[in-house]
Amino acid sequence: MGRVLAVDIGNTRVSYAILRDGKVIRKGHLEDLSAESLGSVLKEKNIDGCVFASVVPKRSKEIKASLKKLDPRLRVVQLTWEKVSLKLPNKITVKGMTPGADRAANAYLLYSKGEFPAISVDAGTALTTEILDRSGSFIGGVIVPGARLQWQSLSEKTAQLKGLEYPESTDGLFGNNSERAMKNGIGSVLVLGLIELIRKTEKEVLKRKFKRIVFTGGGAELYHKAVNQSFRKAEYDPDFTLKALERFYLDETKS
Repeated sequence: MGRVLAVDIGNTRVSYAILRDGKVIRKGHLEDLSAESLGSVLKEKNIDGCVFASVVPKRSKEIKASLKKLDPRLRVVQLTWEKVSLKLPNKITVKGMTPGADRAANAYLLYSKGEFPAISVDAGTALTTEILDRSGSFIGGVIVPGARLQWQSLSEKTAQLKGLEYPESTDGLFGNNSERAMKNGIGSVLVLGLIELIRKTEKEVLKRKFKRIVFTGGGAELYHKAVNQSFRKAEYDPDFTLKALERFYLDETKS
């Protein structure tokens, strides 16, 4: 089997990786989804095919058009919630809007790992969770504005906090001036809320501990470090979603 190009199209950035058998060979971010940008990545030898997930419908059309222009013979697979839901063992009924493709990818790889119950925490533009119960069935999760989005909102909407640069870390539960209060406040509330969510899900919903807790996404490392004392088995894998895409591609091409 050759190498697979996996592309995760998010709300604010496009991540990609070239993988083979679950191992990342090369990864990065794309400025756009033009044939030129994708062509520079596809120069890699032995690209067997491409798989992508998108939370922006318009951009799905862009990547399909660019890849067709580059190589009409290239096998292209799109991961969607509808496809993932058919591959999970239990029938899932979703009322209203279906989970985004990135969340579907995370749920798919969580299930493929075979350790339940399980939860993934994806820290991107939004902080999302995907939860599988003891049988491996997706039961839902939460979506809240991520730390950077909250920071931008406060700095844009409040007169005295305009122009503050986004911090890469926090230094306590609260702050003794407005900037530190905002920085530590966002981080503390998100982390403490996440810890409580995991604990209450274990105690009140699942009636047992999670066997697998995975943190992924651009801001996940900070969350992982913050909750590690409470959940020692928690894993940090920044490439979890991209690995999920490759796994989905391989399973799709087998069928």
